[in-house]
Amino acid sequence: MKTYTTVQDFLQDKSFVEWVLDPDSPDSLYWEKVAVTKEKGLLINQAKLILLELDMPGKEWGVQDQMEVLSKIHQRIQKKNQFIPNYSKDIKSTSSIFWKRASAAIVICFVSFISFLAFDIVSPEKVAELDKVEIPIKWITKFNPKGQKSKIHLPDGSTVIINADSEIKFKTDFGETNREIYLAGESFFEVAPESLLPFRVFSGNLITTALGTSFNINSYNPDLIKVQLATGKVEVETDDPQINQSVFLRPGEELTAGGSQKLTKGKFNPKKAFLWKSGILLFENVSLTEFKMILERWYGVDIAYVNSPDNKLRISGEFKDTYLSNVLESIGYAYGFEFRFRIFDIEYYLRQ
Repeated sequence: MKTYTTVQDFLQDKSFVEWVLDPDSPDSLYWEKVAVTKEKGLLINQAKLILLELDMPGKEWGVQDQMEVLSKIHQRIQKKNQFIPNYSKDIKSTSSIFWKRASAAIVICFVSFISFLAFDIVSPEKVAELDKVEIPIKWITKFNPKGQKSKIHLPDGSTVIINADSEIKFKTDFGETNREIYLAGESFFEVAPESLLPFRVFSGNLITTALGTSFNINSYNPDLIKVQLATGKVEVETDDPQINQSVFLRPGEELTAGGSQKLTKGKFNPKKAFLWKSGILLFENVSLTEFKMILERWYGVDIAYVNSPDNKLRISGEFKDTYLSNVLESIGYAYGFEFRFRIFDIEYYLRQ
C-alpha cells in the first residue's frame, strides 16, 4: 500500500482525485474510511480543498472533465506567471497519458495554491468565530512630572500640549469608537474635525465637547476648573445632577466651575492665556501661594520663603525661557524677600 505523507501524494493519486470529484467512484468507501482517521484526515481535507477549488465536482470523471480541469489549472498558473506545458495538442484519451500530465499539472497547481491555503482548513463557522473575538480595550496614559511639558499627536489627528504635573488618559480604541479623554492638570487641545465622533474631555465634574476647535483646560484645582476657548465652539456641561447646567463658549470666552457652584461664563485675553505653551511664565496679580505653586510645577522644585513676606502681597511679572534663579532674584528684589529652593536634595538660597 502506498504511503501518503504529504498533500502532494494525494493529489497525484488517480483514485483519490476520482473520489473527490465523484463521491460514487469505485473506491469511495475506502477513501471515506481514510478521511476520518486522525493521521490522514487533515491532509485529505487540504487536498480536497485544492481540487474542489477548481469548481469541477462533476459526477462522471470523463475525458471532457479531465480536459476542463487541466484548462482550469493552466489558467490559474498563467495568472501566477508560471510556466506550464501546452496540453492543447494531441491529447490522447487514454488515462495513462492524461494522468501523467494531470499529476504534473496538479503538482504545479499545488505549489501555486499553497501560499494562500497555508496548509490549514478554516471553515466558515471558524471564520465567524474569529470575527467575534474582541480585542481587549486598554488605557493609554501620558503624564508629565513637574518641570516637564510635552506635545502628543492623537490617533484621530488631534494634538494635545500637556503642561507640567499633568496627565491625560484615553483608550486604545480612541478615534475608532470614541474620542474621550480624561484630564488631570492642564492641557491645550487642538481638535481635528470629525462629524461622527465628538471630542470630549472629562476634567473634574466637567465635560467639554467639541468637533473641530482649540481650547485650554486648567483643572489643577478641582474646585476651580477653567475652560478657555481659542477657536471654534465648545459645549461645557457638568455631570453633577444637582447643577445640571450646560454652557456654549465662543472664541475669547471662558468658563469657570467652582466646586458645587454653577458654571460661570466670562471673557479672557487669548494673547496671554496660552503663553505657557511658548515657555512664557506670566503672573498677573497672583497670591504668594499661587506664585509658589506655579514655580514649583514649572521648574519641578520645592520652594520655601526664607523670611515671611506679607500674605496679602500680590505678584506680577513675565519671564520667557528664564532660569529659576533669575526669576527668584527678580521677584525677591522687587518685593523685598528671600527664597530657598531644593533641586535633587540640594538646597539653594537666594538673598537680597
